Amino acid sequence: MKNSPKRKSLNPADWELATLNVIAHQGVSAVAVENLAKELGVTKGSFYWHFANRKDLIVSALKRWQEDDRAVIKEKIWSIPDPHERLKAWFSLSAEPLQSHLIYATLLADRQHDFVAKVLKEVTLERLAYLQKSYQGIGYEEASAKQQALLAYSVYVGYLHMAKTLHGKFKDSENIENYAQYVASQLIPHSTNH
Repeated sequence: MKNSPKRKSLNPADWELATLNVIAHQGVSAVAVENLAKELGVTKGSFYWHFANRKDLIVSALKRWQEDDRAVIKEKIWSIPDPHERLKAWFSLSAEPLQSHLIYATLLADRQHDFVAKVLKEVTLERLAYLQKSYQGIGYEEASAKQQALLAYSVYVGYLHMAKTLHGKFKDSENIENYAQYVASQLIPHSTNH
């Protein structure tokens, strides 16, 4: 007697991560429960053990992305005590080919959904606050630090847009690293009187 194959048991994280992968490469509108179930090798019915509907899944996936993004910034940026080095690390991290950047860039185009706009705004404001604190840490007054943070973040968003527009033709790691260093040299002054 043959053993029947074991059914795959998924948890919410499996669905959320698969959803984030779709969002990163195709956008929110491409998220389809049936396609995700096929990709994950389960029936569509198993989806309903974890989520009420498609929107519930997307909201949950975006919360996961937000929490993961927070954790990465805390580990790779805020763990650095020196604000100059912290800002350099920000620009280096910004140019790394992380899925989080793809998700952010895609969400910028998917703001018509209220739940997307809400998460996008929260992530953006958190990141701007990190940058502002770092600029204040190197001597900028609060108002100037806020403006400098906006400028730095605008460069980041512009880079994401350009990288997405060029469909991966900006992938040469040496060029990206040089770009990140150049941006850092332009946006992190050695001395401040602000």
